[in-house]
Amino acid sequence: MRKLTYILILLAAGLLPASAQFNVYAQSSDDELTLDCTIMPSKPAGRYAYVITPMICGAKDTLRLDPTVIRGKRNARLYRRAMRLSHKGEAPQPYMKASDICPIRQTVILNRKSACGHMLEEPLTFCYVLEREGCCKVETLSVECSEPITYKAPEPTYTPVVAPVPDFAGVAGVLQTDNPVLEHISNYRPYDSTRILRKEKGALYVHFPVDKMDLRPDFRDNAPTLDKIVDITRRIMADSTSRVEKIQIIGLASVEGPQARNLQLGQGRANALKEYVQARVATPDALYECVNGGEAWTELRDQINDSASPYREQMLDIIDNEPNLDKREAQLKALDKGRAYAYLRDNILSDQRNSGYVRIYFDYVPDAAAATINRASELIAREQYDEALCLLRTVQTDERAQNALGVALYMTGNREEAISCFRAAAAAGNQQAKENLKNIEH
Repeated sequence: MRKLTYILILLAAGLLPASAQFNVYAQSSDDELTLDCTIMPSKPAGRYAYVITPMICGAKDTLRLDPTVIRGKRNARLYRRAMRLSHKGEAPQPYMKASDICPIRQTVILNRKSACGHMLEEPLTFCYVLEREGCCKVETLSVECSEPITYKAPEPTYTPVVAPVPDFAGVAGVLQTDNPVLEHISNYRPYDSTRILRKEKGALYVHFPVDKMDLRPDFRDNAPTLDKIVDITRRIMADSTSRVEKIQIIGLASVEGPQARNLQLGQGRANALKEYVQARVATPDALYECVNGGEAWTELRDQINDSASPYREQMLDIIDNEPNLDKREAQLKALDKGRAYAYLRDNILSDQRNSGYVRIYFDYVPDAAAATINRASELIAREQYDEALCLLRTVQTDERAQNALGVALYMTGNREEAISCFRAAAAAGNQQAKENLKNIEH
């Protein structure tokens, strides 16, 4: 058990001859304050008895300890006789003979969990009352008290860990975990023809038949893709903590056929997807960025570069050095009497007949609670525990605050409340809280 010895009080005898010397040795541990009290009493005259009653006094409560009686020689003889003659048959209570006078020592342990545990929250004084009993009366000779004693929890030997909490990004943030098509608006990138869209993770593609702009759910794997786009958009639009900022659709066509027709197909396919979503989710035109990517030459070049085609280098040379798109296509078709183009048609071009890249960008309402918890975590890192605790009290109903709150409480001496917070955080799955609980309880 961690202990802290922090106060030693020694008082000399008071002004009255009957006063006693006493000292208090105080020691704090995690949940306890131990007081070792020693009183060196004065010796009463033969016909008197001294009654010394120690007390621990708080602002509102007083804890009386067992009194000690010291009897002079004559007083002791009279007391024993009175007990023998008593009609009640009472046995004499223990007392100290004046001739055998010695220090009176008592040890008191105040525990937070005991009935008097609340007294640890306030300054305490150790006092004793010295009374003199004679044959006819009892009189108070003196009351002596120590300087105030304050319970101070020892510094913890284990420093709990705390980690920043992520913002709650609303429904969109939750959906993003399993749907990489969602991106925060801060990651938005306008389209340019140098981007290789097929290598950008998370994009969704909707495919079209050759030379068509009609969007058919039953074509290839369009149905689940369309359902996902509509479902994600609908759920975010219904959320009050996040919102759709932009739906980016880049319409593409393969390099087959006249360039003018392919440009028409690219724009038409982008518009077709936009109209499909709008027919199922009420979304304004301003949310959409429909870009005509035209012929997907950048995509084609990248796919050829990654392929194992025997015509790979020749095809790349044509694409890199022929700026006229119609002539470029003609040269590819003529390569090795059409064999190279047949490879493109069978292995690559079919995947380019789609509306291209689809990305949904979102934003969310700032998470004030997360910001508060993280500010408090920074204060904890700087060992400003009291300031951190004040901040965390304002968000203590948020389960994400429980581990940081537990750390601040523990480091300010509130062990039991800290453990309660760690348990709540651990039950919610917080790994740092589980580690803290393990180290503190064991």
